[in-house]
Amino acid sequence: MNGIIVYKGKYGATAQYSEWLAKTLQFPAVRADNVNPGDLSKFDFLIMGSSVYIGKLQLKAWLKENISILQDKSLFLFIVCGTPASQSDLLQKIVRNNVPEEIRNRCQIYILPGRMVRKNVSLADKLLLRFGAMATKNPAEKQRMLKGFDGVNAAALNPIIKAVNAELTHKQDRLLESKPLK
Repeated sequence: MNGIIVYKGKYGATAQYSEWLAKTLQFPAVRADNVNPGDLSKFDFLIMGSSVYIGKLQLKAWLKENISILQDKSLFLFIVCGTPASQSDLLQKIVRNNVPEEIRNRCQIYILPGRMVRKNVSLADKLLLRFGAMATKNPAEKQRMLKGFDGVNAAALNPIIKAVNAELTHKQDRLLESKPLK
């Protein structure tokens, strides 16, 4: 059983999570822009990672373009964002609006904490963050937008690693069951 990690992010957190997963699971990690869709047929497992930018997954277009290839794979999706886990309604809306319905119910989805380091953010994004901070009434959220935050940590990947390993074990057990004994 083999897998691949396909990811797309904006400021590096998604790439960091992908590198950690690749090292742990011994799967290659490839930016979505560098993936040849025809090569995906070689893999049983597909772990997809995407950051969120203004409510939109960076991987949204890629998911739609490759929907036919994704339909027969074991799918895992991790979404990296600054939205706190306590805002579950907003997180569910992000998933509904960005993950095609054809794979949403077949895909194990994980929300991972992101990062925003102000010095690394483009001028346009700094302006958007400033406007967003002025519009929000939540003081903690306002500070996150103005000062930045960093929730990226390798331990956040443990549920994904556990799920992928369980799926690998399950598929291997089914494969062994289907082989006749001599």
